Amino acid sequence: MAKLSYYFPLDNLVNDDIINNYKSQVQSALENNTIEVDFDQYKGSYLNFRDGSKLELTFKKNINKGATLLNFFFNYDKKNNNDTINLLAIGDKILSVLKSNKKNALSFKNSIKVNDIDFKIRENAWFNGSIYFDENGNLDIYITDEKFLLNRKPIISVNNSDEHQNIIIGGNKEGDQLRIADLSVYSDVTKDEVENIINKSIAQRLILLSKSTLIDTVSFNLNNSAEYDKLVIENKQQPLSFEFLQGDMALEKYADCVAKLKVKKGFFKYQAAENKEIEESDEIDISFSFDQQTNTTNLKAILDGVSIINSLEQERVLVQLEIYNLTLTKDEFSTTYTKFQPLIIDKVFEVIDLRGANECPFEVFILGNDTLYNGVGNNIQAVNLLINNISDKELKFSDDSAFRVMSNFLHILENDVQQTGNLKLKQFHSFNDIPTKPRSTGNDFLYYQNEYVLANAESVILEISGLKAKQPAFTNPSGSYPFYLEYKNIPGYRNGKAKFYIKTGKIFYSL
Repeated sequence: MAKLSYYFPLDNLVNDDIINNYKSQVQSALENNTIEVDFDQYKGSYLNFRDGSKLELTFKKNINKGATLLNFFFNYDKKNNNDTINLLAIGDKILSVLKSNKKNALSFKNSIKVNDIDFKIRENAWFNGSIYFDENGNLDIYITDEKFLLNRKPIISVNNSDEHQNIIIGGNKEGDQLRIADLSVYSDVTKDEVENIINKSIAQRLILLSKSTLIDTVSFNLNNSAEYDKLVIENKQQPLSFEFLQGDMALEKYADCVAKLKVKKGFFKYQAAENKEIEESDEIDISFSFDQQTNTTNLKAILDGVSIINSLEQERVLVQLEIYNLTLTKDEFSTTYTKFQPLIIDKVFEVIDLRGANECPFEVFILGNDTLYNGVGNNIQAVNLLINNISDKELKFSDDSAFRVMSNFLHILENDVQQTGNLKLKQFHSFNDIPTKPRSTGNDFLYYQNEYVLANAESVILEISGLKAKQPAFTNPSGSYPFYLEYKNIPGYRNGKAKFYIKTGKIFYSL
């Protein structure tokens, strides 16, 4: 069964390098500083390779072994219409667009597919490309647009006997532009799965098609901060509000008016009503209450359960609005929008991240006894977790600052005490209690009750009591198990966690 091995969104640059979540498996290198991130209403965000800019991805393993599928989106613009433009190279084999008999043609390894009635590759249009390596040493190239794989057979098929470990994008002439987005590498792909993966990739990644019905005076706004005119990401997320800006148009009808926001996956997190968390939502439904709405007011809504995660670390995000079942009119001579067809508007929002440093300000370890006795007649025990401030400044905790203990190995504890629910914060040395808020059933974090200042190199203690190890068994043998101290709303730092270990077995004492 096919599985996604690598995914490069290709829509953000950090310190002149692409976001690469596979650094142990894939090396990435950019050449030429004329590369940039851009947006359009057709694709959303993408990487624009201008002039001779080039990206090389070098994989530890061969990427053209059998049952591998490469999938990507591309759009190109040639300064000289008769020149060749390189789309993507696998090793020394280049997939390019050139002129053949005055027609555009796709070329790879001396095989050419010229534009005809069923295949039309053209400039300034988005296409999805796939390169499939089958188990018999053959290579198939599929190209399609938003019409979803009109050609249900490869555009080009060639023999592929060489082995390659790198992909090169770009490297074209001055004045040429190549736009690339969403490079995916799938493994274990059977021939029967190719078409389904291509269609699924288009459905997931090409969500912003050329269907905007934008009216110049009509727009919309998203906001979660009174201080900034940007979308703000903070440790403690603020409510996200939506407003439809009608401009000088009159809103004449609201019956069953609903709206959808579409955005690239990985930007919003949506908490559904049944508490089922969708980590990467690309479509958010908006409904409006019309109890106090009039035909002269803008449509507004608070988007409950929506927070910004921005897992692709975008500095700008393109959001598309589809709004249904309303009527907009300007005067008796203007076009009316749109009881039966959605009004579709694209807008780019700036993003600002105020979560602070993405590093842990704490060193965490067990103070004293770090072992839970799991022998016959074992008793309930407590451990003291030392939380040391290793940052270069004092940390000011507020009543929003909190800790909790989590682990995938809670099964080593007896069921009646395995929630590590008995927590107390204490001062180091004196062991005096630090006031905290009562814990609730719906929230297992332990919050500070008052402001507390922790100086550099000073510590607090988190006492975890009521712990009792299970008797050693095949599923929970004696040993060392990882636990995590999770922290949130520490000013100047992103929410995060620090690892520590709890042992089971014969009791040892460590300082």
